[in-house]
Amino acid sequence: MHTKQEILEKLTGIQSSRKSYYSELVYLIEEMKKKNKQLAVINQLTQIQINATWQQTTSYIAAQLSQILVFEHFALTIVKGGTLSSYLAKWNDGDWQCHTMTQTVPVEAPVLTGQVHLTLAEVLPEHHATSVPLRSQLNQTFGFLTLLRQTKQLVDRDEAELIQLVASHVGVVVENSLLFQDVNEKIKIEAQLIQSAKMAAIGEMAAGIAHELNSPLTAILGNSQLLMREMTDAPEAPLMKDIYQCGVRCKKIIQNLLTFSRQEEYLFSTTSIDVVVEDVLGLIGYQLSVSGLTITREMSEPPLLFHGSRHQIEQIVINLLLNARDAVVGRESPHIVIRSFLVQEEDGSYVGLSVYDNGTGICAEQLSQIFQPFFSTKERTKGTGLGLSVSLGIAEAHGGKLFAESVEGEYSKFTMLLPLLADEEDNDGEKTDFDRG
Repeated sequence: MHTKQEILEKLTGIQSSRKSYYSELVYLIEEMKKKNKQLAVINQLTQIQINATWQQTTSYIAAQLSQILVFEHFALTIVKGGTLSSYLAKWNDGDWQCHTMTQTVPVEAPVLTGQVHLTLAEVLPEHHATSVPLRSQLNQTFGFLTLLRQTKQLVDRDEAELIQLVASHVGVVVENSLLFQDVNEKIKIEAQLIQSAKMAAIGEMAAGIAHELNSPLTAILGNSQLLMREMTDAPEAPLMKDIYQCGVRCKKIIQNLLTFSRQEEYLFSTTSIDVVVEDVLGLIGYQLSVSGLTITREMSEPPLLFHGSRHQIEQIVINLLLNARDAVVGRESPHIVIRSFLVQEEDGSYVGLSVYDNGTGICAEQLSQIFQPFFSTKERTKGTGLGLSVSLGIAEAHGGKLFAESVEGEYSKFTMLLPLLADEEDNDGEKTDFDRG
């Protein structure tokens, strides 16, 4: 027999309603916790530092999104100036590690989405990508957020809305980061232009000083020559000869400085790379010697000739040597090796000149950018970022090449190649064959 209470519960459904109520309440509480977690994560995403690198930003976004979304890998893609840069974050050993992929693509949003997926598929072929665009205030697409999963699954309405919400908040931060980078780059370029103008003014001052020194130096040389003739057998004759030789050396330095500072178009002539190095060391040898470093010269035999502007090539060598000097500051047993050599390549023979230093080296990421205008690994007050860019332009104008190899923390070596002038007649009418095959 059923009790009275049991019959009432069956007739009224009070007990079943109570169970449904509690189940719904538990569900609502879980949903509220879930929404609160999502809001907390979105709040964290709005606090991304605008001066952080894209790799740092990508890893941070991946770490935050992994708390509310299920995915194996994450990618942040930035579209700027026709360049598509994808930063792929992979979970490895308890941390998100970022890898960079860059390519040039047409700036069309539908095409870009497919291009992003193709790029990521090359690295993660077994994963399925879900992307959402990042849009600016003008509704222009400047990037993408991409979730990568091992299994293909349909995105439900709630997840789609969540991803869109995340993209809208992240988009604001990423856009601010892009603006910050543009402004920062503009400030940096302006500062470098000011520094370049200052260096040009110093060059003009140096040329003026060199002209002023010429007059007293001419008197010193002339008078010392007269005195040398009168005191041939005097005990002071060696001292007077030393004064004269030092005066000649000073005059040569001033002449090189004047030639180097001229803004006129340089004339091409037949020149030996050894002579170029000799003149450069005459100009900046003292700067290098007081730095406490050792300079080793390994010059070719016989001398290698090229046809070009001697003083423009000197500008390249000066820049390479001064960069090497800066790189070895603070190193144990700092040294620079200057070496000339013959290079045989498919397109012909080249005069090679390398400048090696055992300095701090250049990281792989920066090595690909060092020849770009205004890019510098030095402090802002110590470099304009124009030296290597100008040097590359000079080398290419001579039909040559300029490239670098480096290992961070170990060494750097810059190599200049200029077309070899072989079988050329010298001043005595004799031919010189430099083809050592």
